[in-house]
Amino acid sequence: MLRIAYLVFFILILIPSASLAESKIIFAEHKYVMGDNDSKNDARRMCFLEAKRRVLEKAGTYIESRTEVKDFRLTKDEISAYAAALLKVDVVKEEWKFIGENMAILISVKAEVDMNSIENQLSKIKQDTSVQKKIKDQQSRLQELERNVVKLQKQLATVDAPKAVSLRKERNVVFKEIDELQAKKVAILSKIKSAAKDALKYIERGMTPNEVISLIGQPRSETAVNYWNYGDVWVVFEHGLVGCIVYSKCFELIPCEYQKSGCIAK
Repeated sequence: MLRIAYLVFFILILIPSASLAESKIIFAEHKYVMGDNDSKNDARRMCFLEAKRRVLEKAGTYIESRTEVKDFRLTKDEISAYAAALLKVDVVKEEWKFIGENMAILISVKAEVDMNSIENQLSKIKQDTSVQKKIKDQQSRLQELERNVVKLQKQLATVDAPKAVSLRKERNVVFKEIDELQAKKVAILSKIKSAAKDALKYIERGMTPNEVISLIGQPRSETAVNYWNYGDVWVVFEHGLVGCIVYSKCFELIPCEYQKSGCIAK
């Protein structure tokens, strides 16, 4: 009995460790020293921009190192782009202090990498070439905008007050476009989720392809005329009618009767 008690005790210890093994919180920080033409809000935005870049870079490296992700055959650039789209960056600490005669801000940020969730999201992205292109294009544009912000910041450090007003307005326009692009990335991922919800809510077995399109729109992708993807689920057509709806996580290009029972959503 004592041996059994010890065994149960060690199992209880190991279970939490195993459940946490797929989740990692990554931290990064950056210090920004204010220039003569900076406001506190300017300094905060510039500091967060660099801290966020650093934490996403670390997160991308971590995701790339996981053997599970290598099955997706993603390049380093693809992982960086998708990580930037999928991960939320939160401010952990914001600290103001003087460095000599100048005010400086230190911002610490974190990003939680849940590998189970990341792999699930990457699987959806890999199934939709249009989403892949949108995310890559947006990430490329974001990087261009961030380089522009850094360039404007360097110019601000060397110009007089009248010229600084013009440069700050230009920089604010760039910041606004960065915010809009971030919102679009969130919208893309939300759309993937809503497509699956609509499929499960409105689509019934026996419907025609035209009826499916009229209710929830065109599929996000097709692997064959009989298989339509709507994010988390695939609609399978048999003899021209909906035969079943299958979860993407375990979907196979086979008839409904051969799909695993736990994979059929409807």
